[in-house]
Amino acid sequence: MNNPRRILVLTPWVPYPVTGACQQDRFNGLKHMQALGYDVQVVAKIHPWQPRKEIEDVFAKENIPLTLVPYTDDPKKLLLSRLPRILRTPALLDGAALEYTERGYEHIVRDIIELWKPDLVWIEYTPLWPLLRLIKPYGIPTIMKSSLNEPYNVRDENGWSFSSIIKSLPKYPGETIAARESDFIFGITPKERDWYRKRGAKRTGTLPLRGLSNCFAHKKHVHKDVLDVVFLSLNYNMGHNRDALLFLLQKILPLLRTRAPGKFRFHLTGSKFPEKYRPLLGRDAETTGFVSEIGALLATMDIALCPWISGHGMQQKVFEPLCRGLPLITTKTNGYPFVPGEEILLADTPQQYVDHLLSLTDTAKRQKQADAAYAKAQQLFSEETVKGIVKDAIESVLVPVVR
Repeated sequence: MNNPRRILVLTPWVPYPVTGACQQDRFNGLKHMQALGYDVQVVAKIHPWQPRKEIEDVFAKENIPLTLVPYTDDPKKLLLSRLPRILRTPALLDGAALEYTERGYEHIVRDIIELWKPDLVWIEYTPLWPLLRLIKPYGIPTIMKSSLNEPYNVRDENGWSFSSIIKSLPKYPGETIAARESDFIFGITPKERDWYRKRGAKRTGTLPLRGLSNCFAHKKHVHKDVLDVVFLSLNYNMGHNRDALLFLLQKILPLLRTRAPGKFRFHLTGSKFPEKYRPLLGRDAETTGFVSEIGALLATMDIALCPWISGHGMQQKVFEPLCRGLPLITTKTNGYPFVPGEEILLADTPQQYVDHLLSLTDTAKRQKQADAAYAKAQQLFSEETVKGIVKDAIESVLVPVVR
């Protein structure tokens, strides 16, 4: 029997507990690689608040060797110690990238490479681009996976402030290095894949959120006098969630209450709801806080409304409802080929959002659109599809075994 090909996965903070979309994405990615027959080992950073013993037990149970590296507790000291390197490579002014040049971390990665001799290094997230240059002397192929467009996201999440624009500047060359110096780079959306192509990527592809493959649940819609609408958010610390929240509370709800009073109930998920916005909720909108079993909640909903006002990447709150059989009203799909009017409803203005909501009071239309979206989501996000994308990329860069 042939020995399985070895993949070393370098990832930022260890994806556990598996709560948000990011953790679900990366943890499912490891399991997909195992299911494809690869031998996987992981190096990840760990925050002080993460349960180290529990994490180690979970990874041991999954038979995934794991090396945990604490985050540096003195960023200023790291900055000073790496100053000559920063002067040679100004892209390291991005602190998110600089932390992956820490000497202790680099020694751990080198030791594992030299002892374990992986056939491929898979790197999660483009701020880890300095590791491409650490790996290059070993001649091991690399695959980089993006989570979002880093420079654009920094500006969006902070309201295009002057400081956010300055912080975004070193991220442009970092993203270019990630594109050009990896053997294959995945964008998380077709739009971001094309962005990397323009920056000189050798090979590119689109790898959607891998956690979506666990979300499929067909729903049968029934007539209701009052329809339940879900607005998904993990928490309101993130700028794109606050932007969408304000658009809903200040623009959509007042108009909807005028045109169709009492016809809809809104359920707003997510922790850290801003108290100053609570008076805007009214009698037809409630906050749920963090929902641990989001599938159970979505099974009781009739419509998902997800304005995509700011932010980048692939927001799970936009795509998970499609996998769970809900008709969705949103702003964009970042290149994923859902057909407007048939599989998804797109809107920019409050009037368009309200028009779409009113059209979905027709039970047959809700079911038809939900079924069409569910079928397209199966094509794009099923476990079989995603594992196929991963396998094709890995096999395209692996050095053939000489027999």
